[in-house]
Amino acid sequence: MLSLDKLSYISKAVCISAAVSAIAACSSTASTPLAGEKAHTLSNAVVYQTSSKEYPVLSSFVYNQAVAALPTRFENGDVVVMDVDETVLDNSTYQKERESAGLGYSSKSWADWVKREEATLVPGVADFIDEVIERNGKVALITNRNKQLDNHTWNNLLAHGLPLTASNTCVVGRTAEDKEAVGHEGMVNDKDLRRMQLTQGKIACSNTSTDAASTWAAPHTIIMQVGDNIEDVGGVTQESADIESLMPRVGTDIFILPNPMYGSW
Repeated sequence: MLSLDKLSYISKAVCISAAVSAIAACSSTASTPLAGEKAHTLSNAVVYQTSSKEYPVLSSFVYNQAVAALPTRFENGDVVVMDVDETVLDNSTYQKERESAGLGYSSKSWADWVKREEATLVPGVADFIDEVIERNGKVALITNRNKQLDNHTWNNLLAHGLPLTASNTCVVGRTAEDKEAVGHEGMVNDKDLRRMQLTQGKIACSNTSTDAASTWAAPHTIIMQVGDNIEDVGGVTQESADIESLMPRVGTDIFILPNPMYGSW
């Protein structure tokens, strides 16, 4: 038979053990999936792009200036070269989704996003493209999206009702050849080869039909370059760009849009 002292000791031990178990249970419950995933804070860059009033103001301002610099009527063969991402199509939804999940860029997730064909338009770009086409101009969309994704890019653009046809617009993504050309004469960034091909009438548009291909087979004159990165300007790299020498061209034949989310910098 247990003494009163032993019964008291056992009782205290049981209580302490129960208390420890309860604390452990509470602690483990908080870290289980049932408690929900941890909320990830968006970077200031993504918040700026998606929520600020400054971003659409600046983007629209740049495009208004670009419209003012357009010729009244394009000469045959004149073309505006534009980047796609953060220049025509706004991919901030992709950035927001990735950051919200605590994830960064990956080539697979990016390709999956492009295939969704859900990117919106950059503020101001629709009016600019309307003016280019209205004035008998042509647009070459030289993008560093993989060329295999060009059809998705084209579908995404057409879904926004832009006045684009295979005759007035050329979509050309990047291939291994573009990257391998860097370092050769006149090739300092991975869009230079395609710019040269455009001026030579050798550009390989992904969106052209047999009939429309002939409109791009002739040499073209690049009269304006629009992008969100300094390397959207021919013959320039982030490291070699001479801002002092480029500035006289900015607002005339070079237009750079804000993009705080990513870049060659």
